[in-house]
Amino acid sequence: MSGIDDAQARGLTLAAVGALNRRDHVWAGEAVQILASDERSRTVVVDTCASILLRGVPRGSLDPSTKIPVAFLSRPGDEAPAHAVEVASDVLSALACDDQRRVASVLRLLADEEGFDVLLVLVRAAAAWIDAYVGIDGDTVDAYYAISKEAEA
Repeated sequence: MSGIDDAQARGLTLAAVGALNRRDHVWAGEAVQILASDERSRTVVVDTCASILLRGVPRGSLDPSTKIPVAFLSRPGDEAPAHAVEVASDVLSALACDDQRRVASVLRLLADEEGFDVLLVLVRAAAAWIDAYVGIDGDTVDAYYAISKEAEA
């Protein structure tokens, strides 16, 4: 799935969220690996997860010193690196504060080897939010099933 467009990246992100809600951690990890390989896709993952995690928080409404904590689903023995959790929190905080300079600097960090871990933390956090607050979201489930069936074919 190399060279995916924004709509496909958004669909794959939602599918990864849906996969986690269905406890398919392996498939979700593979989807995030695909998304982490392209700069544009990484940006779409951040935007898609932020739209879930920051729902109801008007951009620019928070003080720049505000720190958005990140909570996520994980399997025993599969903890995310602390730095990845910190970077995920930084990008959400920067978006909530509408600090474009901070957003850009955090997005640059996603290009390094830890970018995958940060994206996985964001996807896991989005899945946890959906799981905790709204139950399984139809769009994420539909995207997961549609794309996972494509991968099997």
